[in-house]
Order: sequence, then structure tokens, then C-alpha cells
Amino acid sequence: MQILQRLITSTSRRVAAHEKWRHWGPSRRLCFSTDSKSGGIDEMGWQSPPSWSPAGHFNGEDSNMSLSELQEMEDKIRELEAENRRSKGFVESWQGRMAETSVLLKQVQEPGARGSYLKDSEKAQIYRLHKENPELYTVEKLAKDYRIMRQRVHAILWLKELEEEEQKNLPHPLDDSVELLLDTFPEFFNSHDREFHVASLPYKPDFKVMPEGWDGITKDVDQVHYEISKREDEMLYQEFVEKMNFNKKKMAGEVKCHKYSRRRSSDGWTFIVEKMGSRGKRGGGGGWKFASMPDGSTRSLNEMEKMYVRRETPRRRRKILP
Repeated sequence: MQILQRLITSTSRRVAAHEKWRHWGPSRRLCFSTDSKSGGIDEMGWQSPPSWSPAGHFNGEDSNMSLSELQEMEDKIRELEAENRRSKGFVESWQGRMAETSVLLKQVQEPGARGSYLKDSEKAQIYRLHKENPELYTVEKLAKDYRIMRQRVHAILWLKELEEEEQKNLPHPLDDSVELLLDTFPEFFNSHDREFHVASLPYKPDFKVMPEGWDGITKDVDQVHYEISKREDEMLYQEFVEKMNFNKKKMAGEVKCHKYSRRRSSDGWTFIVEKMGSRGKRGGGGGWKFASMPDGSTRSLNEMEKMYVRRETPRRRRKILP
């Protein structure tokens, strides 16, 4: 670039000097005269022709370089500058290309890093397909087709169901300005980038005493990590579905949360009783639960009571990091 700058500066100076001497030709040379008492004789010799004049050297042609050569050089300089700009843009674009390549390689190596941004139209299509044919377009199939988690499919279906019910009660369409903003400028918002649960395992040595005759063959570490991730993902999915169903019943008013809504009815309370088993404890080897009515009769638990029992059951496992 410094060589090009020096070449451009030198060429500009030569062209400026050439134009200057063309402008001041022999017809526009300065002449000075003095009027003397001897009849206007030039005593100083100002009107005598000089021994050196620009017309003899700059008469419209450059002795070293013609105008065509200057124009050719300027064209080459422009081509070099254009090529330099293209090369600079190509080099600067490598950062974005490397980032895209890194994302693709991460998707291949780590199946959890495959987040997919869904537009509002795609969410509406998911709800429409599941509503028209729920046997064919199940939650598992939609999650696989759109490369998202099953929990996300449940949330989309519930959201669109609430929007449909709300639209029936309003005389005007719902405000979708936020959805349009998200669909138009998705790069300004941080979307979820881990659509598959990857287990967080402690990195420490695990020493075991192997039996005699062990041939030294162990499972692949990646395969074990994948199996653990699948088990934890299934546990998280089941817990999510239970909590979502409880929230649905809570919004529908079926779950009584207020203290005034839990007063004793006129017939009396219904109690859930657990019959102790042979081992005298709940869980494995324990008894079973049933409902004791106010009149002394018993019955099996309904779906609402089973849901309460599942929510009260402690989950004896380590904490799963999402």
C-alpha cells in the first residue's frame, strides 16, 4: 500500500506540473516595459526573449511520459485498489465462516447443541397438525421433525390453545406485534441453543475392583454419557409433563389453593388412606392407597388424587443440571 501511495503521489505531481506549464504558454508570458526619456527604450531588457522558455520544454507533450501512459497507469492503480478491497473483504469474512463451521461441527459432535428458532407461523402449523390428526402428529414426531425438545412442543400446543380460547372471547384479533418483532429480528434475541439434554458428569477417576477373568473391555465413554443423558432427559420430561398438567388444572380452577375454597363441606371430608404392607413402610413392600368417604365407604383414587400423590412422592435422585 505504501508503494501504491508513493506512485499515486508522484503521478499527481507530474500531471499538475504538466497542466501548469500548458496554462502558462508563450502567449501569456509576463512582459515588463519602462518608459524613459530616450523614447521608451527598454533599458533593463525586460522585453527581450529569454534564453529558456517553458514552450520549448512543455509544448503539450511530456518528454518522459505521455497522457495515454498516465491514464493506463491510473487504470492499473484502480484495478489494484479494487482487488485489494475484494481481498480484504474475503479475509474479513473468514471470521463469520469459521463461526458457522464451528456451530456445524458442534452439532455433529454434541447432539444437544442444535437449537432451532421457530417462527410464529411454524408454531401455528405445529398446533394445526396436532389438532387435525393427533394420532399421526404426536409430540414425539413433532419434536423430531422440528428438531426441538418434547417439552417445547407441549408448551407450544398449550400456548396456541390458550390463544385460540382467548380469541373466541375478543371481537378483534390478538396483538401479534411481539411475534412479528421476534420473527423479523431473531438475531437480536438469545434463543435456546441446547435442544437435547446433555448430562453433566463429574470428572474424577472411578476405580473399581474387577472380578477374576476380566478381559479389560469396557464401554465407550461417549456411549455411557449418551445413555445417562437419555435417562436424565426422560426423567426431566416426565416431571415437566406432571407439572404442566398440574398448572393446567390450577388455571382451570380445579385445584383449590385459597383457604376459603378448602372449607369442610356439609357431607364431611374425604381422606386418602394408605394401608401398610408386610414390611410396614411406604414404597417397595408397602401397602396401597385408597379414598375413605364420609359415609365410611372406600373407593380407589381418581386422577386428581393420583396426581396429588405423585407430587407428594419424594424423588430420591441427585440434582440434574439442565
